[in-house]
Amino acid sequence: MELTKLAATSRVLGKSRDNARLRKAGQIPAVYYGKGQESVNISVSAIDVRKVLAPGKRYTLLDLEIDGKAGNPAVIYNYQKDAITQAITHIDFIKISDDSKIKVRVPVKLTGLPVGVKTQGGVFSQESRYIYLAAKPGFIPTVLEMDISAFETNVTFYAKSFKLPEGCELASLPRTVIFTITSKSKKKDEAAEAAPAAAAAAAAAAPAAAEEKK
Repeated sequence: MELTKLAATSRVLGKSRDNARLRKAGQIPAVYYGKGQESVNISVSAIDVRKVLAPGKRYTLLDLEIDGKAGNPAVIYNYQKDAITQAITHIDFIKISDDSKIKVRVPVKLTGLPVGVKTQGGVFSQESRYIYLAAKPGFIPTVLEMDISAFETNVTFYAKSFKLPEGCELASLPRTVIFTITSKSKKKDEAAEAAPAAAAAAAAAAPAAAEEKK
């Protein structure tokens, strides 16, 4: 398992203003934990983290050098951002090993123009842009890419139908919808069926509204 070194400094868990001072100094408060690993409060350089989270490197396998001591295998499991500045405010590092699987969120990239849209006048809709996998550290994919050119209309593609890479298992619900291709005529039929029901609901609500005015 090839690891990328990331320097970290241990810290004492303090008040929020202590974390604010760290961030002002270009450091990000973080915690390192996992199976057989006591939680360790640390801080890491914001500049170094940006390199680790560069496009295509979301799950870089790391060796945290805590106070100069290596031998702490990890990945970034989760992180929080400031709602306004989008700067990372906190990171969770989770311990990894060669044979253990971790739950990761991987983007879904669909390529090609479906036959159902190109020649059959269908309507395409991507319902999920991410999928959850349980994967061994060395097998975590950067993206799940799929060519959908051959799909026709009236198709609902579920997460369970994905051909997953080696070392990965589906962690999303099997019937999570990834995309649909619906014929326009079906859309019109659904709208026509919904209209009477909506009208009936409005008619039923009208007497109640009139009573409230009285």
